Amino acid sequence: MSTTLVNPARRRVVITGIGGQDGAYLAAQLLARGENVLGTRRPAAAAPPPWRLRELGIAADPGLELRALDIENAADCRALLGVARPSVLFHFAAQSGVAEAQRDPQASLRANALGTLNLLEALRSESPATRFVLASTAELFGDAAAGPQNESAPFAPRHPYALSKHYAHAMTQYYRAHHGLHASCAILFNHESPLRDPAFVTRKIAAAAARLARERGEPLALGNLDARRDFGYAPEYVAAMAAMAAQDVPDDYVLATGVPTSIREFAGAAFAAAGLAVDWRDSGVAEHAVAASDGRRLVEVDRSLFRPADAPLLLGDARKARERLGFAPRTTAVQLAELMVAAELRRLA
Repeated sequence: MSTTLVNPARRRVVITGIGGQDGAYLAAQLLARGENVLGTRRPAAAAPPPWRLRELGIAADPGLELRALDIENAADCRALLGVARPSVLFHFAAQSGVAEAQRDPQASLRANALGTLNLLEALRSESPATRFVLASTAELFGDAAAGPQNESAPFAPRHPYALSKHYAHAMTQYYRAHHGLHASCAILFNHESPLRDPAFVTRKIAAAAARLARERGEPLALGNLDARRDFGYAPEYVAAMAAMAAQDVPDDYVLATGVPTSIREFAGAAFAAAGLAVDWRDSGVAEHAVAASDGRRLVEVDRSLFRPADAPLLLGDARKARERLGFAPRTTAVQLAELMVAAELRRLA
């Protein structure tokens, strides 16, 4: 899909991976501010606008243009940026699943490492005045520090996804230091929403809670219930990334809430939001949750879903982003679970 921009005098922003959660939310925010948004997606993507854009009601916005871009093709990146010359490029396109990267590490390396390098080199040669923001990840920290982790904490990537993003992160810093690009890295801790990909654990939990509240069905299978993550709300995080692009001096920022929540706690909040109080029973791989009302099984532990490279805790310190960007996450993990379950119930209806 490609639309004619109604006001070419407005500032143009490029968002790679606009069909993902972050790309869709950022596009909605920028369009509401009167920006022109050029969103890119994989060349193999189907013709209709990505479902998230339709759900947010922006698929037909006259300020939105969609184009295919193969970020693994350097010539494609140069061609796009040589013509678009955007004021800002937000780079969200990535292979973003840890499990998927473990199954196909070469694809993760091509998409996340080579793709980022191609864009940075295209900016250097074709549009050096463009500001660049990379969606980096807290997975870079691994378990090098107990947390909370800030921008100076050591990196210890432990799986193919984190390793590929580490390359992208380091190359962004290199192009900032050696080529003078206004290039920044957003070190993103878990940020969720109703637009999360169905493969991510928070969306799996929310969808199962809605389904099991409406019908019996099979229990939800989860891995390590004790894993604790720093869960925030995606629209608040993409707003902070827009603020990063507006800074006079480029820099790297941790975006996080600073509040840890276990997978068990998030699941309990999600089922409560769906109207199901749960009782947790047993321990270890035998642990499970049943409905307090009738004892039917809602959650089971599946040993195959444990990831040996997963850090037991990822917890962020976003003090720098609070002080410089005004970043102030307000949505708690419980409120986030409620938002996600409400969306799943609407979809079922």
